[in-house]
Amino acid sequence: MTRREGTGPGDDTDRRLRREVWLMGRPDAARAPSDSLTVVVCYPQSYELGMSNLGFQTAFRSFAEQPGVHCERAFLPPARESAPGLLVTGSAGDRPSDRAGQRADAPAAVSLETGTPLRDFDVVAFSVSYELDFFGLARMLEAGGVPLRARERGEDDPLVLMGGVCSLLNPEPVADFLDAAAIGDARALAPAVSTSLLAGRAMDRRERLSALTRVPGIYVPSFYEPTHDGDGTLSGFRALDGAPLPVRANWGGRGAPAVTAVISSGSHFADAFLVEMSSGCARRCRYCAAGHVYHPVVFHDLEEMERSVDAPLEHTRRVGLVSAALADHPSAVELLTRLAERGVEVTVSSIHADRVDRRLASALVKAGVRTVSLALETVTERLRSAIGKPVTDDVLSSAVSALASEGIEGLKLYFMLGLPGEMDEDVEAIPPLARGLFETFASGRRRVRTSVGLSSFVPKPRTPFQWLPMAGVAELRSKLSFVRRGLSRYSRIDVSAGGPREARREGVLARGGRELSNAIALCVEEGLPWGAALRTAAVDPKTVLDRLRDEGEVFPWDVVDVGLSKERLLASLRKARKEWDL
Repeated sequence: MTRREGTGPGDDTDRRLRREVWLMGRPDAARAPSDSLTVVVCYPQSYELGMSNLGFQTAFRSFAEQPGVHCERAFLPPARESAPGLLVTGSAGDRPSDRAGQRADAPAAVSLETGTPLRDFDVVAFSVSYELDFFGLARMLEAGGVPLRARERGEDDPLVLMGGVCSLLNPEPVADFLDAAAIGDARALAPAVSTSLLAGRAMDRRERLSALTRVPGIYVPSFYEPTHDGDGTLSGFRALDGAPLPVRANWGGRGAPAVTAVISSGSHFADAFLVEMSSGCARRCRYCAAGHVYHPVVFHDLEEMERSVDAPLEHTRRVGLVSAALADHPSAVELLTRLAERGVEVTVSSIHADRVDRRLASALVKAGVRTVSLALETVTERLRSAIGKPVTDDVLSSAVSALASEGIEGLKLYFMLGLPGEMDEDVEAIPPLARGLFETFASGRRRVRTSVGLSSFVPKPRTPFQWLPMAGVAELRSKLSFVRRGLSRYSRIDVSAGGPREARREGVLARGGRELSNAIALCVEEGLPWGAALRTAAVDPKTVLDRLRDEGEVFPWDVVDVGLSKERLLASLRKARKEWDL
Protein backbone atom coordinates (compact mmCIF):
# COMPACT_ATOMS: atom_id res chain seq x y z
CA MET A 1 0.00 0.00 0.00
CA THR A 2 1.20 3.54 -0.72
CA ARG A 3 0.80 5.57 2.43
CA ARG A 4 -0.22 9.19 2.09
CA GLU A 5 1.19 11.76 4.50
CA GLY A 6 -0.93 12.93 7.39
CA THR A 7 -1.68 16.54 8.16
CA GLY A 8 0.18 16.38 11.48
CA PRO A 9 -1.31 16.78 14.92
CA GLY A 10 -3.40 19.84 15.72
CA ASP A 11 -2.71 22.26 18.57
CA ASP A 12 -4.76 20.34 21.16
CA THR A 13 -3.19 17.05 20.15
CA ASP A 14 0.28 18.58 20.16
CA ARG A 15 -0.23 19.76 23.74
CA ARG A 16 -1.46 16.30 24.70
CA LEU A 17 1.57 14.65 23.13
CA ARG A 18 3.95 16.98 24.95
CA ARG A 19 2.42 15.87 28.27
CA GLU A 20 3.13 12.19 27.62
CA VAL A 21 6.07 10.19 28.97
CA TRP A 22 7.21 7.36 26.72
CA LEU A 23 8.60 4.25 28.37
CA MET A 24 9.47 2.73 24.98
CA GLY A 25 10.88 4.07 21.73
CA ARG A 26 8.70 6.81 20.27
CA PRO A 27 7.67 6.04 16.67
CA ASP A 28 9.07 8.49 14.13
CA ALA A 29 7.13 8.55 10.87
CA ALA A 30 9.82 10.62 9.14
CA ARG A 31 12.46 7.96 9.80
CA ALA A 32 10.32 4.90 9.20
CA PRO A 33 11.51 2.95 6.13
CA SER A 34 9.20 3.26 3.14
CA ASP A 35 8.53 -0.48 3.19
CA SER A 36 7.43 -0.52 6.85
CA LEU A 37 4.18 -2.22 7.76
CA THR A 38 2.10 0.71 9.02
CA VAL A 39 -0.27 -0.09 11.88
CA VAL A 40 -2.64 2.19 13.78
CA VAL A 41 -3.88 0.77 17.09
CA CYS A 42 -7.34 2.19 17.83
CA TYR A 43 -9.41 2.52 20.96
CA PRO A 44 -13.09 3.07 20.12
CA GLN A 45 -13.62 5.55 22.92
CA SER A 46 -11.94 8.74 24.10
CA TYR A 47 -8.21 9.32 24.57
CA GLU A 48 -8.80 9.63 28.32
CA LEU A 49 -10.29 6.14 28.55
CA GLY A 50 -8.02 4.50 26.00
CA MET A 51 -4.80 5.61 27.66
CA SER A 52 -6.13 4.21 30.96
CA ASN A 53 -6.73 0.81 29.40
CA LEU A 54 -3.86 -1.64 29.92
CA GLY A 55 -5.08 -3.89 27.10
CA PHE A 56 -4.84 -1.02 24.61
CA GLN A 57 -1.43 -0.02 25.91
CA THR A 58 -0.22 -3.60 25.61
CA ALA A 59 -1.49 -3.95 22.04
CA PHE A 60 0.21 -0.68 21.05
CA ARG A 61 3.53 -1.70 22.58
CA SER A 62 3.29 -5.18 21.05
CA PHE A 63 2.97 -3.83 17.51
CA ALA A 64 5.30 -0.84 17.94
CA GLU A 65 8.21 -3.02 19.07
CA GLN A 66 8.11 -5.31 16.02
CA PRO A 67 10.94 -4.96 13.49
CA GLY A 68 9.71 -3.49 10.22
CA VAL A 69 6.54 -2.04 11.80
CA HIS A 70 5.67 1.65 12.20
CA CYS A 71 2.84 2.05 14.74
CA GLU A 72 0.64 4.97 15.77
CA ARG A 73 -2.49 5.44 17.90
CA ALA A 74 -6.04 6.63 17.22
CA PHE A 75 -9.12 7.25 19.36
CA LEU A 76 -12.80 7.85 18.72
CA PRO A 77 -13.10 11.51 17.70
CA PRO A 78 -15.58 13.61 19.69
CA ALA A 79 -18.73 14.72 17.89
CA ARG A 80 -18.75 18.32 16.77
CA GLU A 81 -22.50 18.52 17.08
CA SER A 82 -24.72 16.18 19.04
CA ALA A 83 -28.46 15.78 18.97
CA PRO A 84 -30.50 14.20 21.78
CA GLY A 85 -29.85 10.47 21.99
CA LEU A 86 -26.68 10.49 19.89
CA LEU A 87 -23.30 9.23 20.94
CA VAL A 88 -21.07 11.84 22.52
CA THR A 89 -17.66 11.00 23.90
CA GLY A 90 -15.30 12.51 26.38
CA SER A 91 -15.97 11.10 29.84
CA ALA A 92 -16.16 7.78 31.61
CA GLY A 93 -19.94 7.80 31.44
CA ASP A 94 -20.25 8.26 27.69
CA ARG A 95 -22.13 5.39 26.11
CA PRO A 96 -24.53 4.95 23.19
CA SER A 97 -28.14 5.69 23.96
CA ASP A 98 -31.19 4.96 21.83
CA ARG A 99 -29.50 6.38 18.76
CA ALA A 100 -26.27 4.48 18.87
CA GLY A 101 -24.26 6.23 16.18
CA GLN A 102 -23.66 9.62 14.62
CA ARG A 103 -22.55 10.70 11.16
CA ALA A 104 -23.35 14.36 10.66
CA ASP A 105 -20.51 16.80 11.20
CA ALA A 106 -18.32 14.21 12.94
CA PRO A 107 -14.57 14.88 12.61
CA ALA A 108 -12.32 12.49 10.77
CA ALA A 109 -10.68 9.59 12.57
CA VAL A 110 -6.94 10.18 12.25
CA SER A 111 -3.85 8.99 14.05
CA LEU A 112 -2.70 10.87 17.11
CA GLU A 113 0.97 11.11 16.14
CA THR A 114 0.77 12.38 12.55
CA GLY A 115 -2.90 13.09 11.82
CA THR A 116 -2.96 10.36 9.18
CA PRO A 117 -6.46 9.04 8.25
CA LEU A 118 -7.11 5.43 9.17
CA ARG A 119 -7.56 4.52 5.50
CA ASP A 120 -3.88 5.24 4.82
CA PHE A 121 -2.48 2.57 7.15
CA ASP A 122 -1.80 -1.04 6.21
CA VAL A 123 -3.50 -2.34 9.36
CA VAL A 124 -6.21 -0.77 11.52
CA ALA A 125 -6.14 -2.71 14.80
CA PHE A 126 -8.83 -2.19 17.44
CA SER A 127 -8.61 -3.06 21.11
CA VAL A 128 -12.19 -3.56 22.35
CA SER A 129 -13.03 -4.28 25.98
CA TYR A 130 -16.75 -3.50 26.09
CA GLU A 131 -19.51 -4.58 23.73
CA LEU A 132 -21.13 -1.16 23.52
CA ASP A 133 -17.90 0.08 21.96
CA PHE A 134 -18.76 -1.89 18.82
CA PHE A 135 -20.56 1.29 17.77
CA GLY A 136 -17.36 3.28 18.26
CA LEU A 137 -15.44 0.76 16.18
CA ALA A 138 -17.87 1.14 13.29
CA ARG A 139 -17.94 4.90 13.61
CA MET A 140 -14.14 5.13 13.58
CA LEU A 141 -13.95 3.07 10.39
CA GLU A 142 -16.48 5.31 8.70
CA ALA A 143 -14.82 8.50 9.95
CA GLY A 144 -11.42 7.14 8.93
CA GLY A 145 -12.44 6.54 5.33
CA VAL A 146 -12.37 2.74 5.62
CA PRO A 147 -15.29 0.84 4.04
CA LEU A 148 -17.33 -0.49 6.95
CA ARG A 149 -17.91 -3.99 5.60
CA ALA A 150 -14.90 -6.17 4.96
CA ARG A 151 -16.36 -7.50 1.68
CA GLU A 152 -16.40 -3.93 0.28
CA ARG A 153 -12.67 -3.32 0.80
CA GLY A 154 -10.26 -3.44 -2.08
CA GLU A 155 -6.55 -3.99 -2.53
CA ASP A 156 -5.67 -0.47 -1.39
CA ASP A 157 -7.74 -0.58 1.78
CA PRO A 158 -6.26 -1.52 5.16
CA LEU A 159 -6.83 -4.82 6.91
CA VAL A 160 -9.07 -4.35 9.95
CA LEU A 161 -8.19 -6.37 13.03
CA MET A 162 -9.92 -6.59 16.42
CA GLY A 163 -8.42 -7.83 19.67
CA GLY A 164 -9.21 -7.45 23.34
CA VAL A 165 -11.75 -9.01 25.66
CA CYS A 166 -14.59 -8.82 23.13
CA SER A 167 -12.61 -10.90 20.62
CA LEU A 168 -12.28 -13.62 23.24
CA LEU A 169 -15.89 -13.54 24.34
CA ASN A 170 -17.71 -13.18 21.02
CA PRO A 171 -16.37 -11.47 17.88
CA GLU A 172 -19.39 -12.41 15.72
CA PRO A 173 -21.52 -9.25 16.16
CA VAL A 174 -18.86 -7.28 14.25
CA ALA A 175 -17.57 -10.15 12.09
CA ASP A 176 -18.77 -8.45 8.88
CA PHE A 177 -16.58 -5.43 9.71
CA LEU A 178 -13.44 -7.43 10.46
CA ASP A 179 -10.78 -8.85 8.22
CA ALA A 180 -9.42 -10.70 11.23
CA ALA A 181 -9.85 -11.07 14.98
CA ALA A 182 -7.00 -11.76 17.40
CA ILE A 183 -7.93 -14.49 19.89
CA GLY A 184 -5.50 -14.57 22.79
CA ASP A 185 -2.70 -12.40 24.11
CA ALA A 186 -1.48 -9.43 22.05
CA ARG A 187 2.12 -10.10 23.07
CA ALA A 188 2.02 -13.38 21.14
CA LEU A 189 -0.34 -12.33 18.36
CA ALA A 190 1.12 -8.97 17.29
CA PRO A 191 4.53 -10.47 16.37
CA ALA A 192 2.89 -13.34 14.47
CA VAL A 193 0.51 -11.06 12.54
CA SER A 194 3.31 -8.62 11.72
CA THR A 195 5.56 -11.41 10.45
CA SER A 196 2.80 -12.86 8.28
CA LEU A 197 1.85 -9.53 6.71
CA LEU A 198 5.44 -8.44 6.11
CA ALA A 199 6.12 -11.76 4.38
CA GLY A 200 2.97 -11.35 2.30
CA ARG A 201 3.69 -7.94 0.81
CA ALA A 202 3.56 -9.30 -2.73
CA MET A 203 0.31 -11.21 -2.14
CA ASP A 204 -3.15 -9.99 -3.02
CA ARG A 205 -5.68 -9.31 -0.27
CA ARG A 206 -7.28 -12.76 -0.29
CA GLU A 207 -3.89 -14.48 -0.16
CA ARG A 208 -2.81 -12.36 2.81
CA LEU A 209 -6.02 -13.25 4.65
CA SER A 210 -5.54 -16.91 3.81
CA ALA A 211 -2.04 -16.74 5.28
CA LEU A 212 -3.46 -15.21 8.46
CA THR A 213 -5.76 -18.22 8.93
CA ARG A 214 -2.59 -20.24 9.50
CA VAL A 215 -1.43 -17.96 12.33
CA PRO A 216 -2.39 -19.57 15.66
CA GLY A 217 -5.07 -17.47 17.34
CA ILE A 218 -6.19 -15.51 14.27
CA TYR A 219 -9.83 -15.78 13.20
CA VAL A 220 -10.61 -14.56 9.66
CA PRO A 221 -14.43 -14.32 9.43
CA SER A 222 -14.58 -14.40 5.62
CA PHE A 223 -13.24 -17.97 5.75
CA TYR A 224 -16.16 -19.15 7.89
CA GLU A 225 -19.83 -19.42 6.97
CA PRO A 226 -22.50 -19.75 9.67
CA THR A 227 -24.99 -22.57 8.95
CA HIS A 228 -28.60 -22.60 10.11
CA ASP A 229 -31.45 -25.03 10.63
CA GLY A 230 -34.73 -24.65 8.78
CA ASP A 231 -36.12 -22.37 11.48
CA GLY A 232 -33.12 -20.06 11.25
CA THR A 233 -31.39 -21.36 14.39
CA LEU A 234 -27.60 -21.36 14.21
CA SER A 235 -26.43 -24.94 13.68
CA GLY A 236 -22.68 -24.44 13.26
CA PHE A 237 -19.95 -23.04 11.03
CA ARG A 238 -18.40 -24.18 7.76
CA ALA A 239 -14.68 -23.49 7.34
CA LEU A 240 -13.44 -22.61 3.85
CA ASP A 241 -10.14 -23.32 2.11
CA GLY A 242 -8.68 -25.38 4.92
CA ALA A 243 -9.13 -22.80 7.68
CA PRO A 244 -9.06 -24.37 11.17
CA LEU A 245 -12.34 -24.93 13.00
CA PRO A 246 -12.62 -23.92 15.75
CA VAL A 247 -10.00 -21.20 15.95
CA ARG A 248 -7.96 -21.87 19.07
CA ALA A 249 -6.72 -19.03 21.26
CA ASN A 250 -3.02 -18.22 21.39
CA TRP A 251 -2.09 -17.67 25.03
CA GLY A 252 1.65 -17.13 24.59
CA GLY A 253 2.91 -14.01 26.34
CA ARG A 254 0.95 -14.31 29.60
CA GLY A 255 4.06 -15.06 31.66
CA ALA A 256 5.26 -11.47 32.14
CA PRO A 257 3.19 -8.63 33.63
CA ALA A 258 1.67 -6.21 31.15
CA VAL A 259 2.72 -2.61 31.88
CA THR A 260 2.03 0.90 30.64
CA ALA A 261 3.86 1.93 27.48
CA VAL A 262 3.02 5.65 27.61
CA ILE A 263 2.22 7.62 30.78
CA SER A 264 -0.30 10.39 30.18
CA SER A 265 -1.47 13.21 32.40
CA GLY A 266 -4.59 13.36 30.22
CA SER A 267 -5.74 9.80 30.92
CA HIS A 268 -8.57 8.84 33.26
CA PHE A 269 -5.90 7.70 35.75
CA ALA A 270 -3.77 10.80 35.31
CA ASP A 271 -0.01 10.19 35.34
CA ALA A 272 -0.43 6.61 36.57
CA PHE A 273 1.83 3.74 35.56
CA LEU A 274 -0.23 0.54 35.33
CA VAL A 275 1.19 -2.88 36.11
CA GLU A 276 -0.63 -6.19 35.84
CA MET A 277 -0.47 -8.25 39.07
CA SER A 278 -2.21 -11.31 37.68
CA SER A 279 -3.84 -12.60 34.53
CA GLY A 280 -7.18 -14.26 35.13
CA CYS A 281 -8.91 -15.14 38.37
CA ALA A 282 -9.02 -18.33 40.42
CA ARG A 283 -12.52 -17.60 41.74
CA ARG A 284 -14.60 -18.75 38.77
CA CYS A 285 -17.72 -16.88 39.86
CA ARG A 286 -20.54 -18.13 37.67
CA TYR A 287 -21.47 -14.71 36.25
CA CYS A 288 -17.93 -13.55 35.42
CA ALA A 289 -15.88 -14.47 32.35
CA ALA A 290 -12.47 -13.49 33.78
CA GLY A 291 -12.09 -16.65 35.86
CA HIS A 292 -13.15 -18.90 32.99
CA VAL A 293 -11.53 -17.38 29.89
CA TYR A 294 -8.15 -16.44 31.36
CA HIS A 295 -7.29 -19.78 32.90
CA PRO A 296 -5.28 -20.94 34.65
CA VAL A 297 -4.68 -17.79 36.65
CA VAL A 298 -1.12 -16.43 36.43
CA PHE A 299 0.23 -14.56 39.46
CA HIS A 300 3.15 -12.42 38.38
CA ASP A 301 6.46 -12.52 40.22
CA LEU A 302 6.90 -10.02 43.06
CA GLU A 303 10.44 -9.04 42.11
CA GLU A 304 9.51 -8.61 38.45
CA MET A 305 6.56 -6.37 39.32
CA GLU A 306 8.70 -4.20 41.59
CA ARG A 307 11.44 -3.91 38.96
CA SER A 308 8.86 -2.82 36.39
CA VAL A 309 8.23 0.43 38.28
CA ASP A 310 11.92 1.45 38.51
CA ALA A 311 12.04 3.52 35.31
CA PRO A 312 8.51 4.95 35.61
CA LEU A 313 9.27 6.30 39.10
CA GLU A 314 11.59 8.80 37.48
CA HIS A 315 8.47 10.42 36.00
CA THR A 316 5.54 9.66 38.30
CA ARG A 317 4.75 8.54 41.83
CA ARG A 318 1.39 6.99 40.89
CA VAL A 319 1.13 3.26 40.22
CA GLY A 320 -2.08 1.41 39.40
CA LEU A 321 -2.22 -2.30 40.26
CA VAL A 322 -4.40 -4.16 37.77
CA SER A 323 -5.93 -7.48 38.75
CA ALA A 324 -9.29 -9.24 38.73
CA ALA A 325 -8.60 -10.27 42.32
CA LEU A 326 -5.78 -8.17 43.76
CA ALA A 327 -5.90 -9.55 47.29
CA ASP A 328 -5.71 -13.14 46.02
CA HIS A 329 -2.12 -12.56 44.93
CA PRO A 330 0.14 -14.26 47.50
CA SER A 331 2.49 -11.24 47.49
CA ALA A 332 -0.14 -8.47 47.51
CA VAL A 333 0.70 -7.13 50.97
CA GLU A 334 4.44 -7.32 50.35
CA LEU A 335 4.13 -5.47 47.02
CA LEU A 336 2.00 -2.72 48.60
CA THR A 337 4.51 -2.41 51.45
CA ARG A 338 7.50 -2.14 49.12
CA LEU A 339 5.79 0.44 46.93
CA ALA A 340 4.82 2.48 49.99
CA GLU A 341 8.43 2.46 51.20
CA ARG A 342 9.44 3.95 47.85
CA GLY A 343 6.94 6.78 48.21
CA VAL A 344 4.50 5.45 45.64
CA GLU A 345 0.81 6.38 45.64
CA VAL A 346 -1.11 3.24 44.64
CA THR A 347 -4.54 2.86 43.04
CA VAL A 348 -6.36 -0.48 43.09
CA SER A 349 -9.48 -2.04 41.60
CA SER A 350 -12.21 -3.69 43.67
CA ILE A 351 -11.21 -6.21 46.34
CA HIS A 352 -12.86 -9.44 47.46
CA ALA A 353 -14.19 -8.99 50.98
CA ASP A 354 -13.06 -12.40 52.20
CA ARG A 355 -9.42 -11.40 51.65
CA VAL A 356 -9.60 -8.18 53.66
CA ASP A 357 -7.97 -8.15 57.09
CA ARG A 358 -6.16 -5.50 59.12
CA ARG A 359 -2.80 -6.42 57.59
CA LEU A 360 -4.04 -5.82 54.04
CA ALA A 361 -5.97 -2.70 55.09
CA SER A 362 -2.86 -1.26 56.76
CA ALA A 363 -0.76 -1.93 53.65
CA LEU A 364 -3.35 -0.21 51.47
CA VAL A 365 -3.41 2.90 53.68
CA LYS A 366 0.39 3.11 53.77
CA ALA A 367 0.43 2.90 49.97
CA GLY A 368 -1.88 5.90 49.72
CA VAL A 369 -5.17 4.11 49.03
CA ARG A 370 -8.02 6.17 50.47
CA THR A 371 -11.09 4.44 49.07
CA VAL A 372 -11.77 0.73 48.75
CA SER A 373 -14.44 -0.89 46.56
CA LEU A 374 -16.00 -4.22 47.52
CA ALA A 375 -17.89 -6.07 44.78
CA LEU A 376 -20.54 -7.88 46.82
CA GLU A 377 -22.95 -8.46 43.87
CA THR A 378 -25.79 -9.60 46.14
CA VAL A 379 -26.66 -9.55 49.84
CA THR A 380 -28.11 -12.91 50.85
CA GLU A 381 -25.79 -15.81 51.55
CA ARG A 382 -28.05 -18.11 49.51
CA LEU A 383 -27.65 -16.11 46.32
CA ARG A 384 -23.96 -15.44 46.93
CA SER A 385 -23.40 -19.18 47.03
CA ALA A 386 -25.50 -19.65 43.89
CA ILE A 387 -23.37 -17.24 41.85
CA GLY A 388 -20.15 -18.79 43.14
CA LYS A 389 -19.24 -16.08 45.64
CA PRO A 390 -19.92 -17.71 49.03
CA VAL A 391 -19.18 -14.94 51.53
CA THR A 392 -20.97 -14.74 54.88
CA ASP A 393 -22.35 -11.58 56.47
CA ASP A 394 -19.85 -11.99 59.31
CA VAL A 395 -16.98 -11.93 56.83
CA LEU A 396 -18.34 -8.77 55.24
CA SER A 397 -18.68 -7.05 58.60
CA SER A 398 -15.17 -8.10 59.59
CA ALA A 399 -13.73 -6.77 56.32
CA VAL A 400 -15.43 -3.40 56.70
CA SER A 401 -14.30 -3.15 60.33
CA ALA A 402 -10.70 -3.84 59.29
CA LEU A 403 -10.82 -1.12 56.63
CA ALA A 404 -12.27 1.37 59.10
CA SER A 405 -9.84 0.57 61.90
CA GLU A 406 -6.81 1.12 59.65
CA GLY A 407 -8.04 4.49 58.37
CA ILE A 408 -9.56 3.87 54.93
CA GLU A 409 -11.67 6.98 54.27
CA GLY A 410 -14.05 5.84 51.54
CA LEU A 411 -16.04 2.68 50.91
CA LYS A 412 -17.96 1.74 47.78
CA LEU A 413 -20.19 -1.33 47.54
CA TYR A 414 -21.21 -2.85 44.21
CA PHE A 415 -24.43 -4.82 43.77
CA MET A 416 -25.84 -6.59 40.71
CA LEU A 417 -29.59 -6.88 40.10
CA GLY A 418 -31.42 -9.44 38.00
CA LEU A 419 -29.13 -12.35 38.91
CA PRO A 420 -30.40 -15.89 38.25
CA GLY A 421 -32.41 -17.14 41.20
CA GLU A 422 -32.88 -13.64 42.60
CA MET A 423 -35.99 -13.26 44.76
CA ASP A 424 -37.75 -10.22 46.20
CA GLU A 425 -36.06 -10.72 49.55
CA ASP A 426 -32.65 -10.54 47.89
CA VAL A 427 -33.43 -7.10 46.54
CA GLU A 428 -35.18 -5.93 49.70
CA ALA A 429 -32.13 -6.82 51.77
CA ILE A 430 -29.77 -4.48 49.89
CA PRO A 431 -30.62 -1.14 51.61
CA PRO A 432 -30.46 -2.44 55.20
CA LEU A 433 -27.27 -4.40 54.56
CA ALA A 434 -25.60 -1.42 52.92
CA ARG A 435 -26.68 0.84 55.75
CA GLY A 436 -25.39 -1.60 58.36
CA LEU A 437 -22.01 -1.94 56.67
CA PHE A 438 -21.68 1.81 56.26
CA GLU A 439 -22.52 2.36 59.93
CA THR A 440 -19.80 -0.14 60.82
CA PHE A 441 -17.42 1.63 58.47
CA ALA A 442 -18.18 5.09 59.90
CA SER A 443 -17.79 3.85 63.50
CA GLY A 444 -17.95 7.32 64.96
CA ARG A 445 -15.88 8.96 62.23
CA ARG A 446 -17.42 12.06 60.67
CA ARG A 447 -15.39 12.39 57.46
CA VAL A 448 -16.05 9.20 55.56
CA ARG A 449 -17.31 8.71 52.01
CA THR A 450 -19.80 5.95 51.27
CA SER A 451 -21.40 5.01 47.96
CA VAL A 452 -23.27 2.21 46.23
CA GLY A 453 -22.95 1.18 42.59
CA LEU A 454 -25.82 -0.75 41.00
CA SER A 455 -25.71 -2.68 37.73
CA SER A 456 -27.85 -5.19 35.86
CA PHE A 457 -26.77 -8.77 35.34
CA VAL A 458 -25.90 -9.65 31.73
CA PRO A 459 -25.43 -13.38 30.97
CA LYS A 460 -22.05 -13.23 29.26
CA PRO A 461 -20.55 -15.81 26.90
CA ARG A 462 -18.10 -18.36 28.30
CA THR A 463 -19.67 -18.41 31.76
CA PRO A 464 -21.91 -21.05 33.38
CA PHE A 465 -24.78 -18.57 33.12
CA GLN A 466 -24.52 -18.23 29.31
CA TRP A 467 -27.49 -20.61 28.95
CA LEU A 468 -29.77 -18.47 31.14
CA PRO A 469 -32.11 -15.61 30.16
CA MET A 470 -31.73 -11.97 31.14
CA ALA A 471 -34.25 -10.00 33.16
CA GLY A 472 -36.43 -7.56 31.24
CA VAL A 473 -36.28 -3.77 31.37
CA ALA A 474 -39.44 -3.39 33.49
CA GLU A 475 -38.22 -5.88 36.10
CA LEU A 476 -34.78 -4.30 36.31
CA ARG A 477 -36.20 -0.79 36.54
CA SER A 478 -38.51 -1.84 39.35
CA LYS A 479 -35.64 -3.36 41.33
CA LEU A 480 -33.34 -0.40 40.74
CA SER A 481 -36.07 2.02 41.83
CA PHE A 482 -36.74 0.00 44.98
CA VAL A 483 -33.07 0.00 45.99
CA ARG A 484 -32.67 3.68 45.17
CA ARG A 485 -35.68 4.57 47.31
CA GLY A 486 -34.44 2.38 50.12
CA LEU A 487 -31.04 4.07 50.10
CA SER A 488 -32.34 7.62 49.61
CA ARG A 489 -33.21 7.79 53.31
CA TYR A 490 -29.51 7.66 54.12
CA SER A 491 -28.11 11.04 53.17
CA ARG A 492 -24.47 9.97 53.47
CA ILE A 493 -24.76 7.29 50.78
CA ASP A 494 -24.23 8.28 47.14
CA VAL A 495 -25.92 5.95 44.64
CA SER A 496 -24.99 5.41 40.99
CA ALA A 497 -26.69 3.00 38.62
CA GLY A 498 -26.43 1.83 35.03
CA GLY A 499 -29.60 1.90 32.94
CA PRO A 500 -31.51 -1.34 32.22
CA ARG A 501 -32.03 -0.44 28.56
CA GLU A 502 -28.30 -0.02 28.11
CA ALA A 503 -27.69 -3.31 29.92
CA ARG A 504 -30.12 -5.08 27.58
CA ARG A 505 -28.36 -3.54 24.59
CA GLU A 506 -25.07 -4.79 25.98
CA GLY A 507 -26.63 -8.23 26.36
CA VAL A 508 -27.75 -8.37 22.73
CA LEU A 509 -24.30 -7.32 21.55
CA ALA A 510 -22.60 -9.80 23.88
CA ARG A 511 -24.72 -12.80 22.87
CA GLY A 512 -25.75 -12.14 19.29
CA GLY A 513 -24.38 -13.40 16.00
CA ARG A 514 -23.18 -12.01 12.72
CA GLU A 515 -26.61 -10.59 11.90
CA LEU A 516 -25.91 -7.80 14.41
CA SER A 517 -23.35 -6.28 12.06
CA ASN A 518 -26.25 -5.05 9.92
CA ALA A 519 -27.98 -3.47 12.93
CA ILE A 520 -24.81 -1.69 14.04
CA ALA A 521 -24.21 -0.46 10.49
CA LEU A 522 -27.76 0.94 10.30
CA CYS A 523 -27.16 2.90 13.50
CA VAL A 524 -23.87 4.34 12.30
CA GLU A 525 -24.59 4.86 8.59
CA GLU A 526 -28.28 5.75 8.69
CA GLY A 527 -28.62 7.13 12.23
CA LEU A 528 -31.41 4.69 13.08
CA PRO A 529 -32.36 4.20 16.74
CA TRP A 530 -31.22 0.85 18.10
CA GLY A 531 -34.71 -0.65 18.25
CA ALA A 532 -35.48 0.34 14.67
CA ALA A 533 -32.11 -0.97 13.51
CA LEU A 534 -32.79 -4.35 15.12
CA ARG A 535 -36.19 -4.57 13.46
CA THR A 536 -34.79 -3.62 10.06
CA ALA A 537 -32.01 -6.19 10.45
CA ALA A 538 -34.60 -8.82 11.50
CA VAL A 539 -32.98 -9.35 14.90
CA ASP A 540 -35.35 -10.19 17.76
CA PRO A 541 -33.71 -9.16 21.06
CA LYS A 542 -36.08 -11.40 22.98
CA THR A 543 -34.81 -14.43 21.09
CA VAL A 544 -31.26 -13.41 21.95
CA LEU A 545 -31.87 -12.61 25.62
CA ASP A 546 -35.14 -13.91 27.02
CA ARG A 547 -35.06 -17.65 26.60
CA LEU A 548 -33.43 -20.53 28.43
CA ARG A 549 -30.97 -22.14 26.02
CA ASP A 550 -30.82 -25.89 25.41
CA GLU A 551 -27.65 -27.47 26.73
CA GLY A 552 -26.66 -28.59 23.24
CA GLU A 553 -27.37 -25.26 21.52
CA VAL A 554 -24.68 -23.88 19.22
CA PHE A 555 -23.60 -20.37 20.19
CA PRO A 556 -22.18 -17.76 17.80
CA TRP A 557 -18.94 -17.69 19.83
CA ASP A 558 -18.40 -21.44 19.39
CA VAL A 559 -16.38 -20.68 16.24
CA VAL A 560 -13.60 -19.69 18.66
CA ASP A 561 -12.09 -22.00 21.29
CA VAL A 562 -10.43 -20.26 24.24
CA GLY A 563 -9.54 -23.57 25.89
CA LEU A 564 -12.67 -23.74 28.00
CA SER A 565 -14.78 -26.91 28.10
CA LYS A 566 -18.52 -26.42 27.66
CA GLU A 567 -19.06 -29.50 29.82
CA ARG A 568 -17.22 -27.86 32.69
CA LEU A 569 -19.42 -24.78 32.43
CA LEU A 570 -22.51 -26.96 32.24
CA ALA A 571 -21.46 -28.91 35.34
CA SER A 572 -21.20 -25.64 37.26
CA LEU A 573 -24.61 -24.50 35.98
CA ARG A 574 -26.25 -27.82 36.85
CA LYS A 575 -24.87 -27.65 40.36
CA ALA A 576 -26.19 -24.13 40.83
CA ARG A 577 -29.63 -25.02 39.48
CA LYS A 578 -29.87 -28.15 41.60
CA GLU A 579 -28.68 -26.66 44.88
CA TRP A 580 -30.20 -23.19 44.64
CA ASP A 581 -33.19 -23.70 42.31
CA LEU A 582 -32.06 -21.22 39.64
